[in-house]
Amino acid sequence: MFTYSYQAKNISGSELSGQLQGKNRNEVVAALKQKGLFILNVEPQSRFSAIFASGAQFGNRVSVKDKAIFTHQLATLLKAGMKITAALNTLSKQTKNKHLKAVISQIHDDIEQSSSLSQAMARHPKIFSTVYTAIIEAAEQSGSLSETLSVLSLQLKNQVSVNSQIKSALVYPVFLLAVSALIVGILMTFVIPKFIELFVNANQKLPVPTKILISVTETMKGSWWAVVLVIVVVICTITTALKNRRFKIFLDSLLLNLPVAGTLNKKLQLARFARTLGSLLKGGVRILTAVETTKGTTNNIAFADDICALEQKILKGSTLAEAMNSQKYFSEIASNMVAVGEETGTLDEMLLELADMYDNESESAIGSMTTLLGPLMIVILGLIIGFVVLAILMPIFETSTIVS
Repeated sequence: MFTYSYQAKNISGSELSGQLQGKNRNEVVAALKQKGLFILNVEPQSRFSAIFASGAQFGNRVSVKDKAIFTHQLATLLKAGMKITAALNTLSKQTKNKHLKAVISQIHDDIEQSSSLSQAMARHPKIFSTVYTAIIEAAEQSGSLSETLSVLSLQLKNQVSVNSQIKSALVYPVFLLAVSALIVGILMTFVIPKFIELFVNANQKLPVPTKILISVTETMKGSWWAVVLVIVVVICTITTALKNRRFKIFLDSLLLNLPVAGTLNKKLQLARFARTLGSLLKGGVRILTAVETTKGTTNNIAFADDICALEQKILKGSTLAEAMNSQKYFSEIASNMVAVGEETGTLDEMLLELADMYDNESESAIGSMTTLLGPLMIVILGLIIGFVVLAILMPIFETSTIVS
């Protein structure tokens, strides 16, 4: 049982507050309703209670895939003519993720207490971002909630697809890297020390590769703690530096300007920007508000600064295309397509088309990177093992030559 604090109104309109125990929030809400109270707010008394009462456990988070499925199912139910409360009630029963199930139930209860869907979702910012709730709010005002939810579900599905492709692309290289580290570790621990002892006892002049290998092996064997300490210091330094805005801008700019990965990163950022902005404009949101909201779609500060610059230039009277054309990370083709959209009055549709184009190009680029990473890691693995084998065999060959 957990303790909840509540605020409510009775039939006469007087406001009441107090505490009530229950297994979860839904049980407390039901108990208050049975007393004939109009509920204003119900919250766990402590953060510790909130964690367990909501069913949140380690590893039981709401993933992007869970959110995409929820959004798609909600859009489908609303298109079928089901009321929002009935749709949420159905989804709360079907959802397997315990934490998301609890959140959907809370949203359902909040809507029954006269909150809008966007207001109810905004109370759960860890699941529904500011951009997500802003798009929902615009859809509610324009009366296109089911259509907008379909667009949002498509956007989330694209995000899931890109994340899945990137993870798939990294599985094989990471596996090869782990195998190479294991092989080198075994060689340095069990094989190389025996050869080192043999070479030292022979009083033989050793070649440079062998000297390097011996030096690395002795360092790893005798001063492994220093190596671990250096790694920890480097990680802590990078973590601290990432909290500094100037360093973060430098790093984010670097990530956008790298030869291959930078191009892919820009396309992903542009696709997310265009789809979000197009969805907001289609929902009837004003251009300035829409551009400001899209800043929340990126975690890249350098790209977010470019979006801020767009907002300032639009405030001064520039069109969106003109503002984009003068920014570093917005491509020429993007500004040209936006210009056509502004001239023809189909800016929202053009932005969504632009997002589709960049999503397709991103998928193609990720596929190409996947094809290249495998052979590249094999070459690196071959070079490492080849160097170790060469360093061991060179003194043996030299000894054999002398003996002959």
